[in-house]
Amino acid sequence: MASPAQAKKVGIFFIVGMVILGLITFRVEQVGRFFKKRDEYKAYFQGSKGLKRGSKVSLSGVNVGEVRNVSVEEGKILVTMAIDKGIPIREGSFAIIVPDFLFGKSYVDINLVPPDRPRLPLGSVIDSVDVPGFSDMLVRFDEAMSSIETLTETLESARVILARLENGEGAMGRLFTDEEIFDELKEAVTNANDIMGKMSRGEGTIGKLLEDDKLFEDLKETVSNANIIVAKMSKGEGTMGKLITDETLFTDLKGAVENANIILGRMVRGEGTLGKLVRDEDLYEDLQNMMANLTETVNGFRAIMPQGAFTSVIYSSF
Repeated sequence: MASPAQAKKVGIFFIVGMVILGLITFRVEQVGRFFKKRDEYKAYFQGSKGLKRGSKVSLSGVNVGEVRNVSVEEGKILVTMAIDKGIPIREGSFAIIVPDFLFGKSYVDINLVPPDRPRLPLGSVIDSVDVPGFSDMLVRFDEAMSSIETLTETLESARVILARLENGEGAMGRLFTDEEIFDELKEAVTNANDIMGKMSRGEGTIGKLLEDDKLFEDLKETVSNANIIVAKMSKGEGTMGKLITDETLFTDLKGAVENANIILGRMVRGEGTLGKLVRDEDLYEDLQNMMANLTETVNGFRAIMPQGAFTSVIYSSF
């Protein structure tokens, strides 16, 4: 019977042997993968979603290779894949990154297409489809929750508004509950219908405008005549046309205005007879005294002479 020390040694040797066997198996597998012939393909994605070098590549769930490299190129994630030799990757295939939410070991899966389609050349870029990752799902869930909260607030606001309407609060509430306002509104609608009916029957001024063809023709003729007059004016025909288009008349008018301004300026400064009449107070008083004396003289003559003789004297002076 083996001693406890011997049994312990045997157990240690067994454990060490198992570890060495596992390491050898792992190394052999790695060496086999290194020497195994594979074809290289590429795919672009918006995000890596936890994909790493050495992650597996599957064809409709069957392991056919591994990820050789993950890098950033032209603002996208470039995934370089090494696929076993002889595995057909055909046109119409697309690659997706399948995220592993539990262990975080994402991998690339390529769909299987019918065998009648041509194979993609080696090194080709396979079309890709971005599947939402866990973080994207969290963002969308958060957006959905925000939308639900907004909807809840909207429903609560609608409930408050409906309650106020039911209680007759505000203008809309009064429309719903006040029968007097409802009757007035009903009467207004009735009157509007009556007016529209009269208009449709050609009654009243607006109705005649809508129904009377003669009035429309007269209005049309008036507009036509106005267009003719405007056209003549634009051509310089007639007095108004000359006023608009004749530059000589405009120059003469401008000169007259300038001369009038000069005369008014001289009058304001007291120049000339009219200027002195406006500015010289002594001349104004002399003229006023002269008119008063003349009036007094005329009245004196009228008092001492008969009316007929006075009239004859006045006529003979002219």
